[in-house]
Parts: sequence; structure tokens; C-alpha cells
Amino acid sequence: MKWLAEQFETIARWADRHSPQTLFARALIILVVPMLLLQALSAWWFYSQRGDNVTNRLAWLLVRDLRVLIALRTDFPDDEHKAWILRHARSDMLLFVTFRKGIVRQFQTPAYFDIVAREVQGALDADLRKPYYIDNTVGGEQLLIEIQITPDDVMDVLVPYIRLTFGSSLAYVLAQLGLALVLFGLAIWFMRREVVPIEHLGVAADALGKGRDVPDFAFSGGTREVRNAATAFHTMRIRLRRSIQQRTEMLAGVSHDLRTPLTRMKLSLALLPESPETKELSDDVADMERMIEGYLAFARGEGDEEPTRSDLSEILQDVAAGARRDNANVTVGWKGDMNIELRPLAMKRCLTNLLSNALRHGSKAELHASRGRTSVEITIDDDGPGIPPDKYEDVFRPFFRLDESRNVDTGGVGLGLTIARDVARSHGGDVALAPSPLGGLRVIVRIPI
Repeated sequence: MKWLAEQFETIARWADRHSPQTLFARALIILVVPMLLLQALSAWWFYSQRGDNVTNRLAWLLVRDLRVLIALRTDFPDDEHKAWILRHARSDMLLFVTFRKGIVRQFQTPAYFDIVAREVQGALDADLRKPYYIDNTVGGEQLLIEIQITPDDVMDVLVPYIRLTFGSSLAYVLAQLGLALVLFGLAIWFMRREVVPIEHLGVAADALGKGRDVPDFAFSGGTREVRNAATAFHTMRIRLRRSIQQRTEMLAGVSHDLRTPLTRMKLSLALLPESPETKELSDDVADMERMIEGYLAFARGEGDEEPTRSDLSEILQDVAAGARRDNANVTVGWKGDMNIELRPLAMKRCLTNLLSNALRHGSKAELHASRGRTSVEITIDDDGPGIPPDKYEDVFRPFFRLDESRNVDTGGVGLGLTIARDVARSHGGDVALAPSPLGGLRVIVRIPI
């Protein structure tokens, strides 16, 4: 039983790998394959059962007509009755008969497989009891039968196939084909009606995953399950938007509440006379303000900024120019069309954080973007010490730092990479790390298009 289950699992995996990948194509296969099998089986049953039975009965009737002709020729051998027999055989029995002197050829089976010849041969063997020869190669949709009616007389009979069959199969085949086309068309129409809402739902989910606005939509058609899924998706979208809005509003209040006491502390320190103690306290206040800005930037994420069609090359140049103002060694380049839909301010913040990290640990950095078939890939390379591969995922955790001293001058507050990944994922992409050709770290940002 276990072996059988494994075989079924193997077959299922093979079918899943080699079958079409779209729901529409698979659903059509599920409908069409059984329909075609049913059509084939019905045609086989019709021809093998009804067709063979009818042909068999017509063959027996032919043999009886042949026996009548033999009896008439035997009882009335004169030429006058011979003409009468030939005339009535042609008009009443649809048989083309000639009489001649001689003997029939040596018996042999029909030259090629023929249901009609097979049935006629069986009927002749069972009921005629005279030497005969059968030939199904004479052409003209006819069958030739030679019968030895007396030791030196032979009756040649040309039998039209229409006499031995129940009609042409062309009409039946055309009817079957027409019915199959009608059913196939109906199947395509119904399946298309069911699949289109699912495709629309997939497009909406993809747009939401890329951080783009999804307008309200409702499905009047489709199954109840699809309509329920659309309703659940619509509800989820509203809840996500409400959650982001509440987070942004909360952070605006937290920003105000935290900055107010910091401002009072800075004013108080400014009024105090300069001393080592006030200098240390002022540095602590500055560090607190810098950390709070980092925390707020991480929690704020993309905020309320809407995606727009933007030129990524301009953002790359702005980020590089900002770094060069601090005398940084930065090169920038791109390949392909950089006009894509994104949140420009969020993307600029993402790339600025990544470039700042690269320049903090290295002496130079390279910023490059290239457009592929489905995404834009941005790479930031530096010549710094890099990061151990086993720490590639750890550094994306909020507030995680390789420098455990928490010195903001050597490593910031541990939110640069986290903010960058948060921005990339809000666009439906991601951020990954790899060794750099410059010897340091390579940061790869992928944004779907």
C-alpha cells in the first residue's frame, strides 16, 4: 500500500511539473480530457457493437440472397431465365452477377483487414457450403465473390459496400466533432468567467505587495468562494491602511513629545557656563536626538507617500551627490530604462542609508543599477572589511550591531539596513548581502517593476 501511494505521488509530481501552470489551462484539461475520452469510447462502442452487429446481419442476408440466386440458376439453366436472374439480381438485390465456365480461384483470406469482408467470409463459411473465393481489392467500394455452383460453372458477384454497411461514417464523425466543438466552446466561456475574477484578485494582491494603491473593486460574477476571497482581501487592505495611518499618527505625537523635553534640555545647557560636565551632557543629548531620529525613521517606514512614476537614475545621482558633498569617493552608473513606479523619498532614504553604511566602513563605494525583465537591481559595493556570511541576516534585525560598544561614530544605532529592507519590502522587493568585488560588502536591492 505504501509503494502504491509513493507511485501515485511520483505520478502527481510528474504531472504537476509537465502540465500547464495556469488555472485556466488546467481547468480546461480537467473538462476537455474526460469529454474527449467519453467521445472516443462512445464512438468505439457504436462501431464495435452496433456497427459489427449490423454488418453481420447484412452479411447473413447477402448469403441467403446468394443461395436464392444459386437455386434459381440451378433450376432454370436456360439463357432466357439467366437474363431474368441477372436483371432482377441487379434491380432487386443490388448485386451485379455474371456466370462463366471454369473454377474459382484458390481460397484465401481477404487481402487486408476489412470488417465487411471478415463478416461476409464468416457468413459464407457457416451457411453457403460451396467453394468460393472472396476479394476485397477490386476497388470501387465493391466486394468480389466467386462461387462454384456446379463442377464447371462459376457465379461472379460484385457486391457494393453500401449493401453491407449501415451508411457512411462521415455524418457520424461530423456530428461528434461538431458536438465536441460546441461543448469545448461552452467550457472555455464558462471557465473564462470563473478565472477572470481570480486574475483580477491576483493583480490587486501583487499591486498591494508592491506598495501601490489598490482601488476598491467588487466581483458581480464568479463563484461564492471567489467573491468571499475578494471581500476578505478588501477588508485586509482597509485594515493595513488603517494600521499604517495609526502608526504614522502615533509617531507624530511621539516625535513631538520626545523632542520638546530635548529642546528644553538643549536650551538649559546653552544657558549654563561651559564646563567638561556640560560638554558631556550636551553630547549625550545630541546622541539621544540622533537615536530618536533613527528610531522614528525606522518606525515611520514609507508613511503616507504614494508611489509615482519616477526616474531612478535621478535618485541615484542625488544620493551620490549628497555623499560627495562630504568628500566621499562614490561612482554611480545604471543600465536600461530607469523610469519605474516607486516612492521616491522612501527609496532615496533607503539608498542613502546603504551608501552611508558603505562609506562609514570603506574608503570608496560604487552605486550601480540595471533593469531586468521583471525587476530593477541596485548594487552598492564598498572596499571595507565586509560582514561574515553567517551574520548576513542578523544585521537586518532592528538595533543589531556588529560593534557591541554601541558607539554611534563607528556603527550608528543599528537601523540603517533594517530601514533599507523595510523600504524595499514595502515596494514588493528585498535587500540581500554578498561579498563585493572591491573586497568589502555588496548590498543588493531588488525592486519589482
